[in-house]
Amino acid sequence: MDEREFLERLCGGIKEIPKKHHHLFYALQKLDVISKEEKLFQLKVGYAIGVIEVVRKDLVFLRSFSPRHSQDFKILRPFFGILSGDIALVKISSTRAKLLSLLISLPKTKLVYLEKIKEKICALSLSSTKEYPLKARQKALLALPPHSVLEIDCRSGEILEVLGVLEDERIDEKIVLRQYGREENFPKICLENAESFGSEVFKEMYPDREDLSSLPFFTIDPSDAKDYDDAIFFDSKMRVLYVAIADVSEYVSKDSSLDKEARKRGFSLYLPHKSIPMLPRNLSENICSLQEGKVRLAMIWKFEFDEKFYLKQSCLFEGMITNHCNLSYDEVQAFLEGRGEVKEEIKESILGFYPLAKALRERRLKKGYTFLSDEIKLVLGDLMQLLTLEQKREQESQHLIEEAMLLANVESAKMIEKLPYAGIYRIHEKMKEKEFFNLLFLLQALGMETRLNPYDLHQSIQKIQVWARENNKELEIDKMIIRAQNQAQYSSSNIGHFGLGFEVYTHFTSPIRRYSDLCVHRLLKEAINQGKRLEYLSQDLPILCKSLNVLERKANKIELDYKDRKYAHWAKAHLGEILRVRVIDEQFPPLCLAISKLQGAKIILKDHQRVEKFQEFEVILEEVHLSNAKIYARFQDKGE
Repeated sequence: MDEREFLERLCGGIKEIPKKHHHLFYALQKLDVISKEEKLFQLKVGYAIGVIEVVRKDLVFLRSFSPRHSQDFKILRPFFGILSGDIALVKISSTRAKLLSLLISLPKTKLVYLEKIKEKICALSLSSTKEYPLKARQKALLALPPHSVLEIDCRSGEILEVLGVLEDERIDEKIVLRQYGREENFPKICLENAESFGSEVFKEMYPDREDLSSLPFFTIDPSDAKDYDDAIFFDSKMRVLYVAIADVSEYVSKDSSLDKEARKRGFSLYLPHKSIPMLPRNLSENICSLQEGKVRLAMIWKFEFDEKFYLKQSCLFEGMITNHCNLSYDEVQAFLEGRGEVKEEIKESILGFYPLAKALRERRLKKGYTFLSDEIKLVLGDLMQLLTLEQKREQESQHLIEEAMLLANVESAKMIEKLPYAGIYRIHEKMKEKEFFNLLFLLQALGMETRLNPYDLHQSIQKIQVWARENNKELEIDKMIIRAQNQAQYSSSNIGHFGLGFEVYTHFTSPIRRYSDLCVHRLLKEAINQGKRLEYLSQDLPILCKSLNVLERKANKIELDYKDRKYAHWAKAHLGEILRVRVIDEQFPPLCLAISKLQGAKIILKDHQRVEKFQEFEVILEEVHLSNAKIYARFQDKGE
């Protein structure tokens, strides 16, 4: 483990101190902030170790590694020169903290772009107008193209790399990855380990696994998918559903080089033109992926149902399958609607499972919720420019696979609850009363007169959604409801999942692209094999869950920021054009969402004219800042 991981584990409790981290441990001991309880070394109560976040010179926060701390701590009198990303020790009091020691000061880099201001070439932050001093002469800077994007050392001002120019869309990917510290390439040792598993699974090497390769399993995924996590097969006669999930844990063992890299990444990234996987491609797109016609190792859930589609019993086991067919959502949807065909051996399975999936969904929504999705796919050209947009609506084919995966996740969570040690749950807190009344106030301002019972939240939200449908505001209102809720997150303690309506829930079905699922696989595999490593596999899960929540937010921001950059480039090339927009935030400056030509792009309205939420009108694209991907527009004059 590296220094950061050591400090994370120390906050949760660690049995042994690795020799290479003795210097850090002794430094903390001298400060008298370490205790030993029940054979575990850990940080004393009243102290915190975490990552520094500098908002400005006089506003600095620490995000604690400890799962005991849910809030960030404001640091009083921060050290000069402390930067975001540094790792520090603080003494805490309520929501404030006194900085005691800077534990790790990593090399800090920053992306800047060159701008000529009053005959001087300045280096400005991409995200703000802050200027950074450069260790370079003006003559050298003048030789670089205008708006060059540079990676610099924050402390020394040294130029580390010239990425390109802001106007070149091919560097957008580099920009977002560097800004969030995400690497695309894997260390050499990880690539070598991944390649060592080859590309084929030989059945004779796994005599103890149940061989289900003769059953016609199939996958349903987006048409451009390359990593196939899950496959299903439904035996209509016996009413038995098999859910097979790629057995990544067979290849990626805890604390191996592959595991450390996967833990560091947390999630695969999905950009419009490519994926950046959590695992090397020989694992994520080959030996682990449930490719058509290939024998693959899987963790398999077997579900048996009665005549009314109620679950009778379930079991989890290690097996082998062969995926008989890779299907896309569109292909399955066409088949369900009688507009297309699928392989003969798959037909009965799909048609048999279809009414079962509908029954599962109907029962689930009696406690849970469904919200409209307006996912927009960006289609890019050879120069990474935005060519067109494809708006995707949910289809019944997605519900088909979704219900199978939800069932596997719920049953996996029930198994975790029975284990004697910590697990990983996907939790979602119930909407707070204050947030519900704020939502209600906003809806009443929009004209909703429906009477609601605040003590029956599920019924109230359903009534709100009915009103939204009747007033053609379903998508917008669904987004308001989502924003009023807490974010789903990972936790080692279960409190249920409010949004889905489950008393217990986890992530089990995507171990190729989510580290949480890989850890759950290890726990459950150890449990069904009655192994003795459960304590070892569970020992730092509370710390891990907190880390995964941070990594998940980071992955989401990378994907969103990349899209925003593509929108900004398009808008820059179409200044003066008219767009139709819808107001999503009426506070000045009003924020709008494009609903024509550039659907999904956020547009800032420059006019001081008063607007109302959800109001629609036409605007003219007037200004674009490529550095921070901000798009500005003004009202269209009647004469234009």
